[in-house]
Amino acid sequence: MPLVREDIKIFLTDGFLILSKPLGPAPMAALFWAEVEGGDGEIIVLPPTAGERQSLARFSQTPNLNEHFRSAVFIFTDSTAAEIDAFLRDSAAKPSPEMGALLADQYTSTLRNVTASFETRIVQDIAGKVRPEFGLFFAALATPSHGNFDAVHDPQAIDQVVLAQLQNRENRSYYNIWTSFPSRRVRKNAELGPPPREFEIEHVKIDAVLSTELRLNARVTMRIRIPSAGLLRQELNALAFDISRRVRIREVNVDGVAAQVLQRESLRSTLLRGNDNEVFLVALDRNLAPGAHTVVFDQEGEVILPAGNGVYFVSARGTWYPHHGLQFTTFDMTFRSPRNLSVIATGDLVEERVEAETRFVRRRSTVPLRIAGFNLGEYKRSTATRGGLTVEVYANKAMEASLAPRREVVVPPPVPALGRQPRPASLPPVVVQPLPPDPAALIAALASEVAEAFEFLAARFGPPPLKTLAVSPIPGAFGQGFPGLIYLSTLAYLAPRDRPQFANQGMHLVFFSDILVAHEVAHQWWGNTVTTTGYRDEWMMEALANYSALLLLERKRGIRAVDEVLDKYREHLLTKGSNGQTIEAAGPIHLGSRLETSETPDAYRAIVYEKGTWIIHMLRRRLGDTAFFDVLRQLHTRYLRGRVTTADLRRLSAERQPKGNPDAGLEQFFASYVDSTGIPTLRFQNRQKRTAKGVSLTVEIEQSGVPEDFAVDVPIEIDFGRAKELRWLRTDGERTSAEWSLATVPVRVTLDPRNSLLAQKK
Repeated sequence: MPLVREDIKIFLTDGFLILSKPLGPAPMAALFWAEVEGGDGEIIVLPPTAGERQSLARFSQTPNLNEHFRSAVFIFTDSTAAEIDAFLRDSAAKPSPEMGALLADQYTSTLRNVTASFETRIVQDIAGKVRPEFGLFFAALATPSHGNFDAVHDPQAIDQVVLAQLQNRENRSYYNIWTSFPSRRVRKNAELGPPPREFEIEHVKIDAVLSTELRLNARVTMRIRIPSAGLLRQELNALAFDISRRVRIREVNVDGVAAQVLQRESLRSTLLRGNDNEVFLVALDRNLAPGAHTVVFDQEGEVILPAGNGVYFVSARGTWYPHHGLQFTTFDMTFRSPRNLSVIATGDLVEERVEAETRFVRRRSTVPLRIAGFNLGEYKRSTATRGGLTVEVYANKAMEASLAPRREVVVPPPVPALGRQPRPASLPPVVVQPLPPDPAALIAALASEVAEAFEFLAARFGPPPLKTLAVSPIPGAFGQGFPGLIYLSTLAYLAPRDRPQFANQGMHLVFFSDILVAHEVAHQWWGNTVTTTGYRDEWMMEALANYSALLLLERKRGIRAVDEVLDKYREHLLTKGSNGQTIEAAGPIHLGSRLETSETPDAYRAIVYEKGTWIIHMLRRRLGDTAFFDVLRQLHTRYLRGRVTTADLRRLSAERQPKGNPDAGLEQFFASYVDSTGIPTLRFQNRQKRTAKGVSLTVEIEQSGVPEDFAVDVPIEIDFGRAKELRWLRTDGERTSAEWSLATVPVRVTLDPRNSLLAQKK
């Protein structure tokens, strides 16, 4: 029996096929078992692009999958049940009740475990009578060569076809994506991509209470709008939302009528989304008509975590209120907390007061924002204003436990003054515990630094989403940016002498001292007012934010400081792991979150942040500063509160290239550095020979360390003393040469003189 889902072809050649009990009108799962003589199943998947074939080969050692399997579990809400029913009616297959009972007893628990990852989706599709062309098809296959892996066809996803494998490493679960791409039908007609959202969020009102135990209880009132057409289900009687796994939804009502809530853990679905959120359903006993509706959630959870010594922080990997995709909407938020704790949040401050033992804070945004956040603690505050923009920096009054000094300093007893009795031999030494560093000691200087970055970036990219930016500390070695609010690692609050040893070594010192602050401030533009369409384009937001930080570093310390950072990035990307491959070889940058796998857990940050920064720098050098900064401003203006793609960045940059530059559309540049892997090693030689008309210059580039089809336009500067000329030579395989006629003898011929190419130059 064939089961063909676009690019996924599955053939059940010989074996036993068992259907689950019906859920609604038809079964939603099946088991195929071929552990019999001649039994066999086969799956064939041919990825459509070279990049996806390379990705598949990294995991399966083959660019095109043709794998046999002996058992499989299928879950489906599409037309699979009808296809199986038709096959069984028309084929010579014979019933085997005995084997059915035996296999059902053996595999029921397996089916339950797998189904748990898609429970909310199954209920939503079946209850809403999903149209078959938008239904889910999932197969968990057991193979002799590659163990267990999954094949997914989901017309509602950005990439409709996925092959993946669940793996565990160092007590952490990974969902290694072997390959993921749009289905054949979508590739032929881009308008047939993922369906639009089933509803839009127009406004969010949050009334939150933080108990003395810091448990969050909140009522979230959401105004949504359902479009008049385009529903992928025949009935919209269940609404899907995302929320952090730390939050439980107690009650929901829609337009004043109580609704049921289905909230389940879903391992595969959560790992596939790449964050700490789960999908939950709001189920109704009626169909929601197009137009505006009000949804009210009562929720509770432990999203506030203690860091010791009276320091707290809000979990950063999940969203603490319900949402449906990252939509731009307005917020009105009220917080009630213990009076000793200050609450800072996204939006303009409307009111703050203290009544008895309760602190009351209200924040509101009048412009649509992508996401809202908050933080709390016993803070000291410092304010700075520049260019009409205000920065409020909050610092903890105490140091979190992980940064408190643990060493003891042994001080010998004092030596007696001259002429006095000698010191008794039994007098014990004095043990002194060093005082912890003061996290608020540099708060004024930090406020000035943030304000400088805020003003600097606003002058280059345009107005930020909000004119007031609050900064709060968070334990760990990272930061996060919300509109009008950023989290900064506590390490950024400390002088280098007060930081842990690792934070003062190599790139960590530059990161915490010169990059982190401006990087997180830059997310006010890149990620908060401009966002992307999906995981393949998310690298741009981190790369642009990081390069924005380097622009500020350049203003403070000159271009040499930027080159030093870029050199360190290149060295790190070329570092080899335990598998003998460089970090950069883990995959093209457009794989985004897929780079973080059980085999390469650190590749995402290195490639997205460091190689991404190099890509933006190379674009700057190709365009020149005037055109480059104009591209960034246009990128922000044109896609304000919208979604930008890598293709948009390429087109906008190509439009502003100087005349005479090779690769007019920048297709080759993006093919080499965005869609492929590889950092070439370039060996450069040049020879000069006098001729009757002047000089014949022969240049030769030897390229190694990259695939044969890797090509890059290499800038070569010819210095005549009083004038310089820039020419380009595109590498072509292992060796490339060119001969140029010059009128006069050059003083110097230099390969890539402005550090404008991610390569090793020798």
